[in-house]
Amino acid sequence: MEHIPFVREVPVVASATMVALRYVGAWLRAGDQESGGFLVRLGALGTAGYIALYFTQKHPGLWYAYGATGLVIVTTVAVRTGLSAGRTVKDLEDAHTTAEEEAPQGTDTLNDHETAGEWDPETTQAQVTSAEADAAFAAFVEHSVAFAVRQGRKGVHTDTLLERIHRERMLADWTEPMIRQKCKALDIPVRTQMGIQGRNYFGVHIADLEQALGRALRIPAQLVPDLTPNAPAAPPAEPPAPPPEVAFLEAPADSA
Repeated sequence: MEHIPFVREVPVVASATMVALRYVGAWLRAGDQESGGFLVRLGALGTAGYIALYFTQKHPGLWYAYGATGLVIVTTVAVRTGLSAGRTVKDLEDAHTTAEEEAPQGTDTLNDHETAGEWDPETTQAQVTSAEADAAFAAFVEHSVAFAVRQGRKGVHTDTLLERIHRERMLADWTEPMIRQKCKALDIPVRTQMGIQGRNYFGVHIADLEQALGRALRIPAQLVPDLTPNAPAAPPAEPPAPPPEVAFLEAPADSA
């Protein structure tokens, strides 16, 4: 059955639908710290749904328009998340598992008994100070924005920063609002609405960051092009990983 193209894409459609619903949930949660609030956004979403259903009673043909709109949204999400072209969720999970198995295991890898954000003193550096952790986080944000600019964007969303930190198994109990609060404490400006690849969310814009720093962004070493004559083409740059010191970042005072 899985060799039939349509059947092959069913998990893709299901997964893309779940991703789209996560975007809706993130938009609702983002209302917690905005003037509208979560309940206002939830009420607006419910009202829009009620109006849509009300008009379908008089014009049943609208169901086709709703279905076509949903198909466009799901297809767009599938393409953006790499689930298209016959690649199912299981394909992506298998590829991710293979990459993890092939990755070299260094001394900075967490042991099974360790929790995220904690470091074994026998295999990692000594406890860093709060100032060093803050400086490492600020550098991570600056390098992430510089990487985004290299990719043709104007900045980076705050939830993307948190995702990269969690990917390194750091600050597992942190939430996206805590990242924003930490940025505010370090005088890193965060916009409430910043469009990146068709998605509006909280983010750090290059113009705001350079104005706050009073200088141009520093480019990470891996993004500096090789100017040697006849130098081989560099491999695609990966997003900068957070420094190990970020694991010792202190939670914002008003995060409770």
